[in-house]
Amino acid sequence: MILVGRVRILLIAIPTFVAGCMHPRPMQTPESVQLTPLTTIPTIEARVMLALAGVQGISVSNAVDCYRMQYSIQDNGKVIQLSGLLALPRGVAPRRLVSFQHGTTTTRTAVPSQPDDTGIAVAIAFAGNGYALVVPDYPGLGESEGRHPYYVADAIGPAVVGMIEAAQRLDGVPSSPVFLSGFSEGGWASLAALRIMETDGKQVLGSAQVAGAYDLRHGSLSAALKGGAPSDSLYLAYAAWGQSAYYSHPLDSVLTPEYATLVERLFAGAKPQEILKALPENPRTMFNQNFLDAFDHDKSHWYLDAFTVNSLVDVVPRAPLRLYYGSMDRDVLPDEALNASRIMQARGANVTAIDVGPVGHDASMLAAAPRILAWLRELETAAAKSRATTRPPVKEASLLAAGTVSPL
Repeated sequence: MILVGRVRILLIAIPTFVAGCMHPRPMQTPESVQLTPLTTIPTIEARVMLALAGVQGISVSNAVDCYRMQYSIQDNGKVIQLSGLLALPRGVAPRRLVSFQHGTTTTRTAVPSQPDDTGIAVAIAFAGNGYALVVPDYPGLGESEGRHPYYVADAIGPAVVGMIEAAQRLDGVPSSPVFLSGFSEGGWASLAALRIMETDGKQVLGSAQVAGAYDLRHGSLSAALKGGAPSDSLYLAYAAWGQSAYYSHPLDSVLTPEYATLVERLFAGAKPQEILKALPENPRTMFNQNFLDAFDHDKSHWYLDAFTVNSLVDVVPRAPLRLYYGSMDRDVLPDEALNASRIMQARGANVTAIDVGPVGHDASMLAAAPRILAWLRELETAAAKSRATTRPPVKEASLLAAGTVSPL
């Protein structure tokens, strides 16, 4: 479906290795940005971690310095404090900035800036290959207060863009067009950020999204209410909990009173497995009759309207876009990528849906990872060739600068 669990990649090896690692050097930061050194992952340990995680086709060339970044954005005059992971290749100048958006987590501390397994994995994959990397925690997670506004584009998109802009103010972080990538909720979040950046006239090198949901109202919600995946009730309850607060609606305006009370308690700190166990196999059981009537008969309801306004299937990106999916994914159905690519292509966008094989949700990220890194390098090569063909010859350029030759 739409709202998907985060990737648990590096398993038990992460705390064992990371605990013994040295710390990265302190860095000067601009005002409103704070960096806390976390750990340095040596090259050999990084290679072992990827091997234990089952990631194939990704080499590691550099040790990785990891920092917790705290930054802020403005939202209607209100300052929102946010956090995320910054990873830098040790000993070399970063070649470009990558922003990776993580999948669903219901636990405030299970986020990249801690760092969690997702943060460590993508830090190794990208910073271990010479890229600067940011991985936003999102509003309501990490150091950010309040509830996570799950699948609210106006909240999550600016948080992603804000971290990119904060990172590019740091010495040594490239200001060239950013490369976006993300998994599950993060695939959708990457597209939300891309829309903002391109609307503001900023260039994006490309975006590689894995197992993302885009047609929330007519694709994702309908699939989730059928309960085809074990986590569907969790996803829908999490969305109702976060969006009811964001849009100022009582939770029992969409859930039954009993489940509204239960969901409030569960998302106040219960572990994911406890949440899954407490919620029903049939997601419809959680919803009140007013909502079910609106859904079944295509009537108006704020929760349905929220899914409509936060759908991104109508985005027409200028940057090239790749939508990766696993053909056995039950959480986010392959139709999400296939339908989105068809709609965007029909509007002239450079979008390709790519089947990474007969794998499920989390495994699709592992399968896509080496393909994403390879595509990033292809885009960089193409961008370099484009710059070379549009740049005047060195001798002519120097004469033009000196004013001794007049341009045509």
